[in-house]
Amino acid sequence: MPPITSDALVLRTFKLGETSKVVVLLTRERGKLRAVAKGARGARPRYQSALEPLSEVRVSLHGRQGTELYRLGECELLRSAFAAGARGLDESMALSYFAELLDAFAQEGEAEDAVYRLALAILAAVEGRTDTVVLARYLEAWLLKLHGIYPPLDRCAGCDVALPAGERRYHRLAHGFVCEACGPASGPVVQSLDHDFLREAFGRPPAGLVRKPSADGLEAFHRDLIRTHLERDLRSVRVLRDVARELRE
Repeated sequence: MPPITSDALVLRTFKLGETSKVVVLLTRERGKLRAVAKGARGARPRYQSALEPLSEVRVSLHGRQGTELYRLGECELLRSAFAAGARGLDESMALSYFAELLDAFAQEGEAEDAVYRLALAILAAVEGRTDTVVLARYLEAWLLKLHGIYPPLDRCAGCDVALPAGERRYHRLAHGFVCEACGPASGPVVQSLDHDFLREAFGRPPAGLVRKPSADGLEAFHRDLIRTHLERDLRSVRVLRDVARELRE
C-alpha cells in the first residue's frame, strides 16, 4: 500500500528493542497514530533530534490502514520545541504537560484539525514567550470544549436562563453552571476573574491573550473536569505538584 504522508507532532516515544523506538504522533491527516522508528537509538540515530517531544515533522508511514503500529519511513523536522524548552524549568515542564494533555485527548486514528491547529498555536505562543501558566489554562479549556466537556459559560445548565456577569457556580449533577434558582451548586466556584479570562480565551488565539487566570482556582476546576473525563490523573500533574512543593521548601 502507498505510504501515508502527513504533517505531525511528536507526542512521546518509548524504547523498543536495542535500537528502535515507538513514536506516538498526532498527525494532521489521521489523528493519533503509533509507529516503529527503526534505528532511532544508538551511536548514530537515524532520525537524530526529529523525534523530540512536540517537534513538528513531516512523516511517511508504512503499513495497512488501521494497523496498530505503522513503520516510520521519512521524517523531516519542520520545527523543534527544544529551544523553547531549554529556556528554563517552567517552559520545559509546561511542554511536557502539553504533550501529555494532547496525547490524552487525541483520538486514535481520527483526524481533528481543530486540535492540531490548537497545538500549533500553543507552541507558537510558547516560542513567543507567552506565560506558560496562561497557555496551560487555555489549552485545557479548549481541549475540554472541543470534546464537548466544557460547560456553557453563560447559560444555566438547569433552566437555560442567561447567567449574569460575575462568578460561576458549577453543579456536578447538572454538569454545568447554574443560577441561584437552580442551586445550591455542588461543585467549585469559578471566580469572576476566571470567567472573564475564559470568555477572552474562547474568542482569541493564545498569543493574543491579555487577561490572566487566577493563581489556582481555574487550574483546580480544569483538573477536576479532566480527571473525571479521563478517569485518572495525568502523570505530569503529579510531577508539577512535586516540583512546586520542593521549590517552596
